[in-house]
Amino acid sequence: MLSIQKSQAQYGGGYGGGGGYGGGGYGRGSGIPQAGSSTPPKPAELDPEKMANEDTKWMTKKLKLTEEQIPKIEDANINYAFKRIEFQDEIKKLLPPFSEEIRLKYRAKAQAMRDERDKEVKALLTDEQYQIYLKKRTD
Repeated sequence: MLSIQKSQAQYGGGYGGGGGYGGGGYGRGSGIPQAGSSTPPKPAELDPEKMANEDTKWMTKKLKLTEEQIPKIEDANINYAFKRIEFQDEIKKLLPPFSEEIRLKYRAKAQAMRDERDKEVKALLTDEQYQIYLKKRTD
């Protein structure tokens, strides 16, 4: 079954990331079609700006971001949130049933998005902050 989920398990509430964060990253479902699913996808109820704001709030508090880091992290979070929404919209256009091949293709694409985001975030954080980020993202 295709599922687009949001969870508050990661990043202290809101929308979790990379990955969601989640599912694939930040505590959200991956939104990846499940093989053999015949249930049409449900519309995403996620607001990318709200998602990015929640992620930035969490990161500011938990990672103790500096005033210099906050706008850079905010930009990274906004970019990632919009990419996730575009990805989910792409998945919603698929017609069920979803083959294993399609499911694996979109799972790999979601992982590549998370990896790209992690690389961008790592460049903005100290090593200590990044380790906290990784730990909390996978909790």
